[in-house]
Amino acid sequence: MRSLYLAFAAATALVADAPAQSLPPQEPIALPKIAPLRLEHGKPLGAGPVKENSGIVKSRNFENLFWMHNDSGDEPRVYPVRRDGSVYVAERYGPDQPGALIGGAINVDWEDITTDSRGQLIVADSGNNANDRRDLVLYFLPEPSPTAGRTTWSRRVFFRYPDQRQFPAPKDDFNFDSEALFTLGEQLYLLSKHRSDTQTTLYRFHPENWRADEIDTLDLVGRFELHGQATAADASPDGKRLLVCTYNALWLFDVDDPKQPLRGNVAWLPFVGPEEVEAACFADDRTILVADEGTGQLFEIPLDKFVLVRSATDVK
Repeated sequence: MRSLYLAFAAATALVADAPAQSLPPQEPIALPKIAPLRLEHGKPLGAGPVKENSGIVKSRNFENLFWMHNDSGDEPRVYPVRRDGSVYVAERYGPDQPGALIGGAINVDWEDITTDSRGQLIVADSGNNANDRRDLVLYFLPEPSPTAGRTTWSRRVFFRYPDQRQFPAPKDDFNFDSEALFTLGEQLYLLSKHRSDTQTTLYRFHPENWRADEIDTLDLVGRFELHGQATAADASPDGKRLLVCTYNALWLFDVDDPKQPLRGNVAWLPFVGPEEVEAACFADDRTILVADEGTGQLFEIPLDKFVLVRSATDVK
C-alpha cells in the first residue's frame, strides 16, 4: 500500500487544464463495515445484489431506501435495500425473491444507477469491456414500490461517445467503458472507465433532443486524473457535491458550476480492504455508502475523513 501511495504522489496534473500538483500525504483508511447484504427476514442473499453489485443510489421517494443492481449475468432487476443491508422481499412472488424485474429491459452489462429530478430511476447499460459495443443504453423507470416485484421502463436512450472512431477501439485508446452515471439538476452525466491510462472523461447527455430510439451523441466536457479507474459516481441531492469512486480511493468535488462539475475544490480519501467497490452513493449530507462486489458488504464513510487536494482557485 505504501507503493500505491508513492505512485499517487508522483502523479502530476489532476485536471487536464489544471497546474501540476502532487497529492497530499494521506494514509489509506480501512473502510468500516455496516453489514452484509441479506434478505429482510435474515436469510442469506442468493442471487440478489450480493452476486455482482455494481450500482447504488438513494431513493428520492422513500425513507431509508437505496436501489441497487447487479452487473452482467443477472436478470434485469433493481433491488430495494435498507441502509443496514437488508433487502426487501416481494412476498407475492416468493418469500426469497428480492427485487423488481424490469419488463422489456435486457441486462447486457449494467454498471450504474441514478435518479433524476422527477424521482425516476435511471439504469446505465454502459459496460463496454471490449470497447466494441454499439448498443449502449439507459433505461428510465418510475421508481417502484420496494415490494412491487415487477415494473417496466418508460423510456430508453441509446448513446454513443463522440470521440470513438473505431469498434473496437484501438488498444492505446481503450477508454470507452463506463461504470459511473449521475445527475446534477436537469443535467445527466457519464464518466468513463479508462483502460489505457488512469484518467476519466466526463460526458454530458442531451435530454432536450431525445427522440424515440435515436442515438444521443454525447458532449465531451472534460477530463480528470483519478490515478485509477472510475467505478461509480453520485451527486448529492442538492447538487453541491460530486462523489467519484475508484478501486482504491474516493474523490469528492465541490460543484460550483453544474455544467463544469470537475472544476471546484477536490478532496480525496484512499482506502484499503475491499477490492471490488463498484457501487457508491451519498447516504445523507455527512455520509457515503459503498458496496463491495466481491464480498457483498456495505461500508459507511464519513465525509469529514476526506483531505483537500486542490482548491478551485488553482484551476485556470
